[in-house]
This record gives sequence, structure tokens and C-alpha cells, in this order.
Amino acid sequence: MNTSADALIERLAHRIARLGLVTPVVVFLEANKPLSFVGSQALLMLQPVMDLFVARELTSDLVTLLADRDRLEMLIARLESEAGNK
Repeated sequence: MNTSADALIERLAHRIARLGLVTPVVVFLEANKPLSFVGSQALLMLQPVMDLFVARELTSDLVTLLADRDRLEMLIARLESEAGNK
């Protein structure tokens, strides 16, 4: 398991819950799950530009998260558990 991607899931879930956007994000992720791999490949193409604005590790972790449907499911499950805690 990639611990940096797992830590990213935790950070994303916490931040999204803190902003109160759990429901819209879960709906968006569920609706676009079939396109997640395409999104990860688009991030790879845009990585040189993204490196100007965000850390390369963050982009790599997002690519890993989007390319793996199991990790995407983990993020959705983590978001739903955050919603249940509130």
C-alpha cells in the first residue's frame, strides 16, 4: 500500500468534511467513477504545469488515487464515515 496516497485520502476527507461538502463530493465521485482513470492520465499530462502551483508529490498521489478504483472507493467510504460522525 502507498502510505502517502492513504494519508492523502485522510487529508482530503477531513478537509472536505470541514468545508461541509461531503454530499456533493460523494455524488460527483460516484457519477464520475468510470472516468477516474482518464482523469488520472490527464493529470499526468498536465503535471509539468501543475508542478508550478502544487508539489509534485501531491500530483503523483492524486494520480495514484484516481487511477485505482479501490482507493477511490476508500475515499468515498471515508467521506461517508465523516458525514456519519457529524
